Amino acid sequence: MPDGLTPKAKSLLKEQYFALLHDEQTYTSKIATVMQILRWCEQEYIQPGQWLKHQKRYRFTRSGIDAIRDTYLMSLGEDIFADFSQDTRQSAAAKSTDEKQGVIKPTQSLVLCALTDTTPEHSATETLRVFARQFYASCQVNVELDITRVNLADFDNLLMIENRDSFNDWHIFEKAMHQQLEKLLVIYRGDSVYSAGASALLKQWQQTRPHKPCIYFGDFDLAGLRIAVSGGYSQLLLPSEDWLVSNLVKQHYPDEQRKFAANLLKACPKPWQELLSLMCEQQAGLRQQMMYQQRLVLY
Repeated sequence: MPDGLTPKAKSLLKEQYFALLHDEQTYTSKIATVMQILRWCEQEYIQPGQWLKHQKRYRFTRSGIDAIRDTYLMSLGEDIFADFSQDTRQSAAAKSTDEKQGVIKPTQSLVLCALTDTTPEHSATETLRVFARQFYASCQVNVELDITRVNLADFDNLLMIENRDSFNDWHIFEKAMHQQLEKLLVIYRGDSVYSAGASALLKQWQQTRPHKPCIYFGDFDLAGLRIAVSGGYSQLLLPSEDWLVSNLVKQHYPDEQRKFAANLLKACPKPWQELLSLMCEQQAGLRQQMMYQQRLVLY
């Protein structure tokens, strides 16, 4: 059995097939992918087209692509024109030997949620007890939630935390809150694993809970403020302004973030404009990891 074609090769064959339906003079200059297809065809004694200019321009024929498609289906059990855009890896495995063609990632609808011992209304305390019996005592347990199964109506406040280490220490920051937030859902804003789910959850919250706070807790710098503004958050969680005035750090206002200032001056909501002015005037910021043990307030 020959090796399978790469996703790029299948995509090119599909692209060329439908382009040829409209224009039989269609050709491609994607030579690296063409060469991979030709090597596969050589094993199967298929002539899929011809060079218009050797290793510069190649023209497939529809009959040649049909031959590839039929042979591939017989030998590997896969239609090279199959659409995997709505497939998970599990469902893709039923259509292909390469399950990784499934576009929907295993973590696409997952978010990381923090449960602490101060949120009994969400049964977090019982969860921590069970966790302690099975593993070890902890003030916080992080659990994966499927956003398609979470009932957001059970919560009155959404808090998104930017940095993973600060998220892991939410139980410490929580104790420094000026006011306790009832029915609070605490979510990690995400890295490459969790960002898609977190973004989808934020959008879902803003659509279904438009009058309930969505709070951003991250670095006090231009990039952090830009995330909060562009994400449509309603509030920021930060140390008090009086404390910030005397504790900002010049090195936490990097040159590569200065380009965000102009747009922020136009788009920044009025309640946050003083914070932006403070940053710009002092040319300084403060990373989230420097906020431990400080009284946190909502802006």
